[in-house]
Amino acid sequence: MMPVLTTERLTLRGPDAADFPLYRDFFAQATGPGTYGGPRRADDAFRVLAYDVGHWQLKGFGKWLLDVTATGQTIGGCGLVHPTGWPNAELTWWLMPQARGHGYAAEASRAALAHAYDTLGWDEVVTHMRDANTPARALAERLGGTIARRETFPDGVTRDVYRIPHPGGMSDNLSYERTTEELRKNSCGFSPNEASS
Repeated sequence: MMPVLTTERLTLRGPDAADFPLYRDFFAQATGPGTYGGPRRADDAFRVLAYDVGHWQLKGFGKWLLDVTATGQTIGGCGLVHPTGWPNAELTWWLMPQARGHGYAAEASRAALAHAYDTLGWDEVVTHMRDANTPARALAERLGGTIARRETFPDGVTRDVYRIPHPGGMSDNLSYERTTEELRKNSCGFSPNEASS
């Protein structure tokens, strides 16, 4: 089961097949998803979606999609991933261009961090990025992250690894009671994606 988290402005819920248009549009961008291996064809974007859904099933944690509570619009993703063969699990996030610069990534990351520490019982949460990814570096530092080490990853790229602490009092408005399936069976009978189209 994929837990649903809520923050002041966001609902974090698990991905499913209905989210393919969001993945397709994000990975089709000529700018932005370069650190995600983009731009990518639609079939490659579908494979990323399938990986994200499968990660939850196989590992019990993964990436949530971010719905703006006030509008139901899905604006990106954030979560905890551990690709097989990589040295550790990490916090990760991505946003559509129109959603950047509003603090959504930090808000979602705090919810994911609280879940990792409080629910999953992790002792440490890290994130890493390519050296040129200055927005990700800035967010890691905004979350209180500090460089713990420099490491060469299985893809051959050497990255700084940031250790990010528990968000503390910043997670007071989180809710863990619902699952993605319960969220999708809302009183109107439609999913958040359908509501925003």
